[in-house]
Amino acid sequence: MKQSLFLSLLLASGFASAAHYPTLLLMGGSYRTCSSLDTDDCKARLREFHGARQTAQYHVDAKAFVEILDPGYWASRDLPPTPARIKAMLEAALAKAGNRRFSAADLAELFKAVDAGTWNSLLVLEQDMILSAFEVPQFSKGVRLKEGVVIDGSTSGHDADMFRRLVHEAAKRSPGKRPRIAFTTSAANNNFDAVDFYRNLLLQAGAEPVWWPVDWSMNAALFGQQGCQALPLLRQRLFSQLGRERVFPDLAAQQAAACADPEALAELPSAVNGVFLDGGDQWLHWNSFFDVDGQPNLWLLNLRSAFQRGELVVAGTSAGTAVQSGPAMITNGSSANALLRGAKQYGSMPEGCERAKRCPQDLQEDDLSYWPGGGLGLADKLLMDTHVSERKRELRLITLLNAVEATAGIGIDETSAVLLQFDAGAVSVEALGKSGAWWLMKPSAQVTPDVISLTAHYLAPGIALQWRDGQLSAPDALPFSGGNSGNSSPAEALQSHAMRDAVWRLAAGNESAALLHAQGRQIRITPGPESRHWHGPDGQQGITGLRIDISGE
Repeated sequence: MKQSLFLSLLLASGFASAAHYPTLLLMGGSYRTCSSLDTDDCKARLREFHGARQTAQYHVDAKAFVEILDPGYWASRDLPPTPARIKAMLEAALAKAGNRRFSAADLAELFKAVDAGTWNSLLVLEQDMILSAFEVPQFSKGVRLKEGVVIDGSTSGHDADMFRRLVHEAAKRSPGKRPRIAFTTSAANNNFDAVDFYRNLLLQAGAEPVWWPVDWSMNAALFGQQGCQALPLLRQRLFSQLGRERVFPDLAAQQAAACADPEALAELPSAVNGVFLDGGDQWLHWNSFFDVDGQPNLWLLNLRSAFQRGELVVAGTSAGTAVQSGPAMITNGSSANALLRGAKQYGSMPEGCERAKRCPQDLQEDDLSYWPGGGLGLADKLLMDTHVSERKRELRLITLLNAVEATAGIGIDETSAVLLQFDAGAVSVEALGKSGAWWLMKPSAQVTPDVISLTAHYLAPGIALQWRDGQLSAPDALPFSGGNSGNSSPAEALQSHAMRDAVWRLAAGNESAALLHAQGRQIRITPGPESRHWHGPDGQQGITGLRIDISGE
């Protein structure tokens, strides 16, 4: 088959294959990068971005009503309010809005004020679809304004360090040249929104960024035989987004051109040194890389091949990390519901379904759900979770680990990462960033039906570890001598950072055991005779060989 011009240019730019270990860089999400859309994380002198895209504004326009009220869209929804109710709400909002412009939050409040019953009966995706139709394009002299980014402008440098590490690992595969790193935006419903952000961030980190515009709509267009001309309709039906071609015309045109050149789109993993998957919803990532029968599409097959050959490093953040899971993929849920109701097989839980009284039968909005077929599978039999300490997700990860066939679970905290390098049955492990990550392992046999017991490690930055034959070793850590002040007072585990703080106190030698409780369960954490300990560069605490026992109180 004739090679496309796009692919020929990429290959001609100096890509050379080299033997390297398959490498994953997995970030826990919520890094703090200074940008024109998020100036709160910027140093004070950098909080003004002139000539850059700003926070979106919205204007209620009756011309958008026809698209919003599209019968085909609402017929595909499960028990939505009637089109007549939605039309009446739109007209009432138009009468009150006048010619004003609104933020997303203020426009949502306007709809709620004019018809709370109808607005609250909509799922979050449906509300977002209505808002998207009214977004005001941002242009200057006919050119779309781009989001401004300053990689070293944030009040914390951990995010910059992680992206520079990604570039460093990719550069090993591109000696003497800027490494080419492809990035996706397939975890977002508004899949054009973050393109400028990641392009600028990777460029400033030292890479040559390439947008890989694959997503669920492209998957349906090419592999589902819908055709590239259907992309605008697919964005509405699959992502509940309107007006993207009006707000992001250049990116919509770029994606359409990529759709028209499917060979280059599929061969991109062979023409870059790294791939980065964005954060958002891992179920959207999953639907970008699998067909309707749950089989991997050509994009994923090529990505897996290039990864296994060691030709590129694969990285992700938040959803881009969660989707790497092999044995199962977490799709939703809280630790509280995990303890009360267990793990349930389900795809994407509709956000806002309890408020709208439209949750799937026998499910609650905060139920722990998972996809039994797993995600992209690059992490082998490892189970992934993110935002763990900050969103109290340790116990949901433990619950799912106990329910599926996984060798270990990795729970990464925010603004942190784990680097995994796979080499013939062994995995080199390194924690990075602000705090670190949990590494959880269930025993070969359950002690009793009413008790969950597992081995746990908290991985702080600062040393290299190795995973081999079901064991995690930290040869450069010091033997742990144990605490001297007895057990801690029982703490509530369902609080942000509670379990991590308890382990850090243990690691510092302040206590000999940690006791926590949640939903009528007691969680006891104790170090073992083989425990080893180290300090991270910013005071983080790392410790291996902990035992966690969860039982009735």
